[in-house]
Amino acid sequence: MTHNYLTVKGRRFHYIWLRDNCCCPACREPNSFQKIFQINSLKEPPQPQSVEVTDNQLKITWQEKEPCHQSIFSIPWLLSHSYDQQNGYGDFHQKISRRNDCQILWDRPWLEANFPKKYDVQTDNSDGWKNQVITLGFALLSNTDDLTSLAHSIGPLNQSEEGDIYRLINLPRSDDLGQTGAGISAHNDNAYRDTSNLLAFLHCIESQATGGESILMDGFRVAEDFQRDHPNYFQILAETPIQFQKFNTTQEIYHRRESTLFELNSQGKVIAINFHPFRASNWNIPFEKMELYYEAYQAFLSYLENPDYTYSFRLEPGDCLVFQNVRLFHGRRAFDPTSGTRHLQLTYVEWDYFWGKENYKRFKHLYLNS
Repeated sequence: MTHNYLTVKGRRFHYIWLRDNCCCPACREPNSFQKIFQINSLKEPPQPQSVEVTDNQLKITWQEKEPCHQSIFSIPWLLSHSYDQQNGYGDFHQKISRRNDCQILWDRPWLEANFPKKYDVQTDNSDGWKNQVITLGFALLSNTDDLTSLAHSIGPLNQSEEGDIYRLINLPRSDDLGQTGAGISAHNDNAYRDTSNLLAFLHCIESQATGGESILMDGFRVAEDFQRDHPNYFQILAETPIQFQKFNTTQEIYHRRESTLFELNSQGKVIAINFHPFRASNWNIPFEKMELYYEAYQAFLSYLENPDYTYSFRLEPGDCLVFQNVRLFHGRRAFDPTSGTRHLQLTYVEWDYFWGKENYKRFKHLYLNS
């Protein structure tokens, strides 16, 4: 022990961290694991009165006047949460920080050479398609008869002015391209709203019309290649906020949101793309930067014209395409409404619900047995 930390199994832990992360029922609610104790309630920096370490447990009695307090940590939980990078980063932190390392960034040739499985909703274990959503950003399901139940198995449906489920079918005088027979270029949905980090469910009801093939593109793969080839343009698109909008005359709602095209984490890695060109507003970019921004933006658009990035396929009745909205670009070829009906349904669940359920499965042993 030293004056401000102790060492357990070669890992260093500060006393203030240990006191703040006490797992006892008085400090954390045992069912939700939410903190009750607040570290600023201590008058002085915490110091131990006694420390006992066994193979399975660390027990600390603290020098607190009233009342005397004791913290007990299981060694597995403690080591999993170790933040001592010099002597061994905890398994928990590694898995959380590397949660996107399992992503496979793909293009059409890769996808054709490693053709993913089409999962039967009725007979296949859902873990298979969920793992594919994590790695490839999408999964294609068959025999889907209840879109609402499928999406609800992940979390509550995302609400919009159109309700829970949005119908993609040709409608006269619609104010949305999705309800026409027009082709729709690759894009992310909802860039004009704060809730764009979504898991999307695109369910095919009828597919009799000529044309209308679906388009998928791995936006993260395109962004990676674009950054490699044009780092200066990439930085402009990652740093300059632009505006997206939706003007809905039917519901009398005007959405407007500002964001960068590429969103980066603290390590400079792309974690989300906001690309909704037909919902782009009149960009409010400083005069001196406007032309350079368009130069970078057009360079990025030219990458999306490369057919090697585009995977095209036809959704059949009962198929459901599930995809991560801020990673995958999607669109469709034009179709002829007079040749037959093309009817799809679209709904969303916030990505946090999907990822939260996956995290729970991976880490519940650390909390339920701590």
